Amino acid sequence: MDATLKALAALAVQAIPTVVFFVFLTHFLNRVYFAPVSKILEERRKQTEGMRELAQRAHDAADKKSSEFDTAIQMVRSQLLQENEAQRRQWADEQAKLVADARTAAEQQVAAAKLDIARELDAAKTDIGPTVDQLGSQIVDALSKRRAA
Repeated sequence: MDATLKALAALAVQAIPTVVFFVFLTHFLNRVYFAPVSKILEERRKQTEGMRELAQRAHDAADKKSSEFDTAIQMVRSQLLQENEAQRRQWADEQAKLVADARTAAEQQVAAAKLDIARELDAAKTDIGPTVDQLGSQIVDALSKRRAA
């Protein structure tokens, strides 16, 4: 066992430079390679996160603008519908007034025509009165001449 311990001690003495070299290489690579790469990756992650946050804010702002535009469009659409409805009502009122005016004018024309007809009837009655009497006399004379003959 003594020989094994001596061999192990000799092996441990020979491994010291390897262990020292490994520790040195680990510290060297950490300083020269891993630390700068880690800093670069961390900076890149921060910039990426910053860009993501910026993009998210821009997206939120765009959503907000979109909803504002939708609201504005709905308001304008509602206003246009109200204006169209008001114009339609105004047009309907104008049409109703025109119809009422036309009806009134027609009623006046009918009334005037009735008066004219009544006047003409009265004039015809006054004109036909003596003519009826003459015709009646002529008919009676004609009938009496026929019976006498």
